[in-house]
Amino acid sequence: MASSNFETKQKKIGAFSIWAIGVGLVISGESFGWNLGWAITGPLGFFIPVAVTAVLYYALVLCLIELACVYPQANGPHIYIKNAFGKKWAEIISILILFEFLFVNPAIATSIGEYLGFLTGHLENTNWIATAFIAFFCLVSLFNFNFGIQVIITLTLLAIFELLIFSGSIVSEFSLPNLSQNKQFGELTFDTFVRAMPFAIWMFLAIEGISIVSKNTKHKKLRKTLGIGYKSAFWTLAILATLILILAAGGIALNPESWDIISKDNHPMPATLGLILGKNNPITQVFTFLGLFGLIASLQGIAFTTTFQIEYFLKRIFPEYKLNRALAAGVVFLASIFAIWGSSTSVLIELSVFGAVCMYFGVSSSLIILRKKKKLDPKAIFEGENEKTQHKHHHLEFNSFVQKTFPYLALILSVFCMLILAYLHPIIVSSIIVLIITYLIFS
Repeated sequence: MASSNFETKQKKIGAFSIWAIGVGLVISGESFGWNLGWAITGPLGFFIPVAVTAVLYYALVLCLIELACVYPQANGPHIYIKNAFGKKWAEIISILILFEFLFVNPAIATSIGEYLGFLTGHLENTNWIATAFIAFFCLVSLFNFNFGIQVIITLTLLAIFELLIFSGSIVSEFSLPNLSQNKQFGELTFDTFVRAMPFAIWMFLAIEGISIVSKNTKHKKLRKTLGIGYKSAFWTLAILATLILILAAGGIALNPESWDIISKDNHPMPATLGLILGKNNPITQVFTFLGLFGLIASLQGIAFTTTFQIEYFLKRIFPEYKLNRALAAGVVFLASIFAIWGSSTSVLIELSVFGAVCMYFGVSSSLIILRKKKKLDPKAIFEGENEKTQHKHHHLEFNSFVQKTFPYLALILSVFCMLILAYLHPIIVSSIIVLIITYLIFS
C-alpha cells in the first residue's frame, strides 16, 4: 500500500516491470478497507467516491508521467517539490509521506492478523499476530534487505491470481436481485460520500510509488515506456477494483448478520467467500493463504521504507550517532504497537490517506509551477534532469488540452480530499499544520 526500496542493481526496467511495481504497491489495498466505505454508503453508493477517486488518480498518473520524463534522474516526488518550492517544502512533504507510512504499517499488520485468525479460527488473537509481524519486520529493517524486481513481479502476479480466484468463485452467485436487496444497507448522501472518500482512496493508494524506480526506466522511448507502465497499472487496478466491488455487492444476499461481518472486519473477501462457500472450503482456504503473501510483502516494504526515512531525519539531528537505524526501527515499532492496540483500522486508513493526498497536492502544484519556470527560463537546469540531449524531454511536449488541464484537476481534487480529512480529524490536522508552520519559521 506504499512505496518500498527496490533493488534494481542499476538494471533498466521496462513497461512490464513498471506495471508490476505499480499494481503490486497498491493491490493489497483491495484486500481490505473498502468494506469500511461500504459501512458508510452501502455497497452501491460506494461506487461514487470510487469513481471520483479514479479521476484523481488518473490525473495524478498523467502528472507523474510528465515529471518522470522531464526529470528522469529524480528519485521520488520530493525532488519535483524541491525544484518548484524549495528544500523546506520538499522536507515537509517527505515528513507527510512518512506520516502516511507510519499508519499504513499497523493497518496492514492488523489485516494480516485477521487473515491468519480467519484461517486458524482464532480472530481474538488478531492484535497479537499483528504485533508479532511488526516486531519481525522492524528487526528485518535493521539489515540491508529488500525485494528485487523479479520478486515484486512474482508477488504481483500471485496477488492478481488471488483476486481472480475470488472473482471466479463468486461470479456464479452474482445476481441483480442481490444488488437490489443490498440497497437497504447504507445510504449515499453528501455526508456519507465525504466520510467514505478516504476508503475509496485506499483502493488506489501508493501507485505514485512507481516514481521511486522511474529513474531506472529504459531511456529508449522513455515517454512511451513510462506511459504504458503507469497507465496499464492504473487501469489494471481500476478494473480489478470495479470487478471486486460489483461481485461482492451482488454475490450474496446480505442480511443484518452477514452485513455486520463484512462491513466491520479487516478480511472482507475471505469472509464473503466463507459465507458463500463455507469457511472450511478448500477454495476459501487457498484464497486466504494466497492473500497473506501480498499483505506480508507490502508490510515488509513499508516497514523497511519507513525505518529508513526516519533514519534519514535522525542522521540530520544526530549525524555521529551509530545506532540511528535501530532507533528508527524502535520508533516504527512503538508507533505501530500504539496504533494496533489503541486505534481502529478506519482511523489508521484515514490518517495515512491524509499524508498521501498532501503529497498529491504537492506533486500537482509542482508540475504547474515547473511548467511556468521552464517557460520563463528554458535554459534553467533543475535537479533530476538528464543533460544528455538525446534523452531529454520538455514540458512543452505535453501540450494537448488534456495534458494542460489534468494538473489542475489533480490539484482541485487533492485539495478537496485534504479538506475532507481536516473535517474528519480537525484536531490532528490542525496540530500538523501548526507543526509545519513552526518548522518553516524556525528551520
